[in-house]
Amino acid sequence: MLTDNAISDPLYKEIDSLMSAIGLRTVEAVSSVHQGARSMRVVVYKEEGEVDTDDLAAAYNLIYPRYSIIYADRDLQLEVSSPGLQRNFKDTMEFSVFSGRLVRVYSISDSSYITGVIEEADSSSVTLSDYIIEDRNEKGERITLAFSNIAKAKLEYRWEA
Repeated sequence: MLTDNAISDPLYKEIDSLMSAIGLRTVEAVSSVHQGARSMRVVVYKEEGEVDTDDLAAAYNLIYPRYSIIYADRDLQLEVSSPGLQRNFKDTMEFSVFSGRLVRVYSISDSSYITGVIEEADSSSVTLSDYIIEDRNEKGERITLAFSNIAKAKLEYRWEA
Protein backbone atom coordinates (compact mmCIF):
# COMPACT_ATOMS: atom_id res chain seq x y z
CA MET A 1 0.00 0.00 0.00
CA LEU A 2 1.02 3.57 -0.57
CA THR A 3 1.88 5.70 2.43
CA ASP A 4 0.95 9.33 3.00
CA ASN A 5 3.84 10.37 5.21
CA ALA A 6 6.07 12.44 2.91
CA ILE A 7 4.25 15.75 3.31
CA SER A 8 4.58 15.64 7.10
CA ASP A 9 8.22 14.46 7.12
CA PRO A 10 10.57 17.31 8.21
CA LEU A 11 13.45 16.01 6.08
CA TYR A 12 11.25 15.88 2.97
CA LYS A 13 9.96 19.41 3.60
CA GLU A 14 13.44 20.84 4.05
CA ILE A 15 14.93 19.08 1.01
CA ASP A 16 11.92 20.06 -1.12
CA SER A 17 12.35 23.73 -0.20
CA LEU A 18 16.04 23.51 -1.17
CA MET A 19 15.22 21.81 -4.47
CA SER A 20 12.51 24.31 -5.40
CA ALA A 21 15.18 27.01 -5.36
CA ILE A 22 16.89 25.30 -8.32
CA GLY A 23 13.71 24.33 -10.21
CA LEU A 24 13.44 20.72 -9.04
CA ARG A 25 10.80 18.81 -7.09
CA THR A 26 11.62 16.27 -4.41
CA VAL A 27 10.07 12.86 -4.96
CA GLU A 28 11.71 11.10 -2.04
CA ALA A 29 14.09 12.00 0.80
CA VAL A 30 15.25 9.24 3.14
CA SER A 31 17.92 9.23 5.80
CA SER A 32 19.22 6.28 7.80
CA VAL A 33 22.18 5.23 9.94
CA HIS A 34 24.03 2.03 9.12
CA GLN A 35 27.26 0.87 10.75
CA GLY A 36 28.08 4.34 12.03
CA ALA A 37 27.56 6.15 8.74
CA ARG A 38 24.64 8.37 7.77
CA SER A 39 23.10 7.53 4.39
CA MET A 40 20.78 9.90 2.56
CA ARG A 41 18.93 9.13 -0.64
CA VAL A 42 17.17 11.92 -2.49
CA VAL A 43 15.15 11.48 -5.68
CA VAL A 44 14.45 14.65 -7.67
CA TYR A 45 12.21 15.45 -10.64
CA LYS A 46 11.99 18.33 -13.09
CA GLU A 47 8.55 19.26 -14.38
CA GLU A 48 9.87 20.73 -17.61
CA GLY A 49 12.13 18.30 -19.44
CA GLU A 50 14.20 15.45 -18.06
CA VAL A 51 16.55 15.49 -15.08
CA ASP A 52 20.14 15.51 -16.37
CA THR A 53 23.53 15.18 -14.72
CA ASP A 54 23.83 18.95 -14.28
CA ASP A 55 20.57 18.95 -12.29
CA LEU A 56 21.76 16.05 -10.15
CA ALA A 57 25.11 17.77 -9.53
CA ALA A 58 23.37 21.02 -8.56
CA ALA A 59 21.12 19.13 -6.12
CA TYR A 60 24.08 17.25 -4.64
CA ASN A 61 26.11 20.46 -4.25
CA LEU A 62 23.20 22.13 -2.47
CA ILE A 63 22.37 19.23 -0.12
CA TYR A 64 25.78 17.81 0.80
CA PRO A 65 27.41 20.85 2.47
CA ARG A 66 24.33 21.53 4.60
CA TYR A 67 23.83 17.97 5.81
CA SER A 68 27.53 17.23 6.29
CA ILE A 69 27.41 19.96 8.96
CA ILE A 70 24.07 18.82 10.42
CA TYR A 71 25.31 15.22 10.64
CA ALA A 72 28.88 16.18 11.63
CA ASP A 73 29.08 13.29 14.10
CA ARG A 74 28.88 10.70 11.28
CA ASP A 75 30.22 10.14 7.78
CA LEU A 76 27.64 11.22 5.23
CA GLN A 77 26.89 9.16 2.14
CA LEU A 78 24.54 11.04 -0.21
CA GLU A 79 22.87 9.64 -3.30
CA VAL A 80 20.90 11.97 -5.56
CA SER A 81 19.04 10.41 -8.48
CA SER A 82 16.19 10.85 -10.94
CA PRO A 83 12.97 8.82 -10.55
CA GLY A 84 13.65 6.71 -13.65
CA LEU A 85 11.24 5.71 -16.38
CA GLN A 86 9.13 3.27 -14.37
CA ARG A 87 9.34 4.40 -10.75
CA ASN A 88 7.26 2.47 -8.23
CA PHE A 89 5.30 4.98 -6.15
CA LYS A 90 5.90 4.86 -2.41
CA ASP A 91 3.75 7.78 -1.27
CA THR A 92 0.44 9.29 -2.40
CA MET A 93 2.16 12.68 -2.74
CA GLU A 94 3.94 11.35 -5.85
CA PHE A 95 0.69 11.59 -7.83
CA SER A 96 0.79 15.39 -7.54
CA VAL A 97 4.54 15.50 -8.31
CA PHE A 98 4.05 13.49 -11.52
CA SER A 99 0.93 15.31 -12.69
CA GLY A 100 0.62 15.04 -16.48
CA ARG A 101 2.60 11.78 -16.67
CA LEU A 102 1.35 8.33 -17.64
CA VAL A 103 0.81 6.04 -14.63
CA ARG A 104 -0.27 2.44 -14.07
CA VAL A 105 -2.18 1.66 -10.87
CA TYR A 106 -3.65 -1.53 -9.48
CA SER A 107 -7.26 -0.95 -8.45
CA ILE A 108 -8.44 -3.16 -5.60
CA SER A 109 -12.14 -2.77 -6.42
CA ASP A 110 -11.64 -3.53 -10.13
CA SER A 111 -9.01 -6.24 -9.48
CA SER A 112 -7.21 -4.85 -12.50
CA TYR A 113 -4.50 -2.49 -13.61
CA ILE A 114 -5.65 0.91 -14.84
CA THR A 115 -3.38 3.01 -17.03
CA GLY A 116 -3.96 6.71 -17.57
CA VAL A 117 -2.51 10.20 -17.43
CA ILE A 118 -2.53 11.88 -14.01
CA GLU A 119 -4.87 14.83 -14.41
CA GLU A 120 -5.09 15.92 -10.79
CA ALA A 121 -4.51 14.60 -7.30
CA ASP A 122 -5.66 15.79 -3.89
CA SER A 123 -5.22 14.41 -0.39
CA SER A 124 -7.59 11.47 -0.90
CA SER A 125 -7.80 10.60 -4.61
CA VAL A 126 -6.30 10.85 -8.07
CA THR A 127 -8.06 11.54 -11.37
CA LEU A 128 -6.74 9.83 -14.48
CA SER A 129 -7.62 10.91 -18.01
CA ASP A 130 -7.65 8.75 -21.14
CA TYR A 131 -7.67 5.64 -18.97
CA ILE A 132 -7.74 1.95 -19.87
CA ILE A 133 -8.90 -0.78 -17.48
CA GLU A 134 -6.59 -3.48 -18.78
CA ASP A 135 -8.42 -6.71 -17.87
CA ARG A 136 -11.70 -5.53 -19.39
CA ASN A 137 -10.08 -3.51 -22.18
CA GLU A 138 -12.45 -0.72 -21.15
CA LYS A 139 -11.49 2.82 -22.15
CA GLY A 140 -12.77 6.13 -20.90
CA GLU A 141 -12.07 9.83 -20.60
CA ARG A 142 -11.80 10.31 -16.81
CA ILE A 143 -11.77 8.13 -13.73
CA THR A 144 -11.24 9.10 -10.11
CA LEU A 145 -9.66 6.57 -7.76
CA ALA A 146 -9.45 6.88 -3.99
CA PHE A 147 -5.96 6.23 -2.64
CA SER A 148 -7.47 3.59 -0.35
CA ASN A 149 -8.50 1.71 -3.54
CA ILE A 150 -4.95 1.71 -4.99
CA ALA A 151 -2.73 -1.21 -3.99
CA LYS A 152 0.30 -0.09 -6.01
CA ALA A 153 1.27 2.39 -8.68
CA LYS A 154 4.17 3.18 -10.96
CA LEU A 155 5.15 5.48 -13.78
CA GLU A 156 4.35 3.90 -17.10
CA TYR A 157 6.51 4.32 -20.16
CA ARG A 158 5.46 3.44 -23.70
CA TRP A 159 8.46 1.78 -25.34
CA GLU A 160 6.79 1.78 -28.77
CA ALA A 161 5.19 4.84 -30.30
